[in-house]
Amino acid sequence: MPNIASVLTRCGPLIVLIAILSVLVTGCTSATKKPAAASPTPTVNVSLSNCGQGWQPSRAGHQQLRLTNTDSRSGEVYVADASTGALFGYVEPLGAGTSADLSLDLGAGRYRIECVMEDADPILGPVVTLTGSSTVQSPSVLPVSDADLIPYVKRYQAYVTRTLPSLATATHRLEQDIASGQLVNARRDWLPAHLSYERLGAAYGAFGDADGAINATADGLPGGVRDDGFTGFHRIEYGLWHGQSAVALVPAARALDAAVSRLIANFASAQIDPLEVAIRAHEITENALQFELTGRTDYGSHSNLATVDANLAGTVTVLDILKPLIATRYSAFGSTLTELAAAQQDLARLRSPSGGLPALSALTRSQHERVDADLSELSELLAPVASICEPRRSA
Repeated sequence: MPNIASVLTRCGPLIVLIAILSVLVTGCTSATKKPAAASPTPTVNVSLSNCGQGWQPSRAGHQQLRLTNTDSRSGEVYVADASTGALFGYVEPLGAGTSADLSLDLGAGRYRIECVMEDADPILGPVVTLTGSSTVQSPSVLPVSDADLIPYVKRYQAYVTRTLPSLATATHRLEQDIASGQLVNARRDWLPAHLSYERLGAAYGAFGDADGAINATADGLPGGVRDDGFTGFHRIEYGLWHGQSAVALVPAARALDAAVSRLIANFASAQIDPLEVAIRAHEITENALQFELTGRTDYGSHSNLATVDANLAGTVTVLDILKPLIATRYSAFGSTLTELAAAQQDLARLRSPSGGLPALSALTRSQHERVDADLSELSELLAPVASICEPRRSA
């Protein structure tokens, strides 16, 4: 089985498997989509009846394949190792009557095209043998199926189920603080409650409308922070740190407490998309860069760094659960874990003697740049995880 060091890079609907070393390589210059047309370039048929026809045995090295869909339906096309099933490249989707040029480097060995057409079982093309030698070879990755992901999704769902009661306890305490007019206590209890939610990380996609009710911002609302649609943790944060009275905040606190209770009641029967967990492993860090480290989600508590720390803890949980699936497929997985630990350590160095993290505005330029660099590097390293774990109907 080839050593795996790969990432899927997306450019619109077209996806090509390309190499990743320690830095994510972006761009899709090796595959361009175009209408099928007569061309002197030999074409490789993509269809149920003639899958892979046209790719002839040749020398190892650079391969330029024009994949032409002659079927009446669209589909996905894979270039696979005929022995192991590992994928070296793919195009998705390839519409009926269209072509895509796929460029990759292959060593000596046996390969084949796999055609995965809509509403049909995967079809294997004929085996193509490449001979000779090549100094370079495109990376490959063993495909993951829905069945492969199910045990890991169940483990994550069990983790969330165990964690939600502590979130409910924290939001109920916050609601009681506000209802009794104890706003000093409410400001103290707001952050632990909010961080309890932020640590859940990958589950947000399964929460549906509940996530908006619990953790939305005022972005996009006509009335901004005064809009009736502004609810959840950040609505309460805004009021607590902008002098609003307990009476004004009671409706929002009760609504948050009720939303968490509904979430717990509904989550037991919720269906988490298998890919959602893997996607969030990357998006948690990406969102922390975009929203937390820029201060866009700060409504007065100045707790963005604490939120980033909670996000990293959520990422640790996701990767720990997915580790058996990813570690054998992603050669940079060890580097990813090392960078994740380094980011957590750099945040820990910023803590005060009492254990709190400072406001973004209190950081020196070098401190801010260090945290930004940590999360940027981590985001790049995590980018392949979702692509590697994307379920495929490969044969």
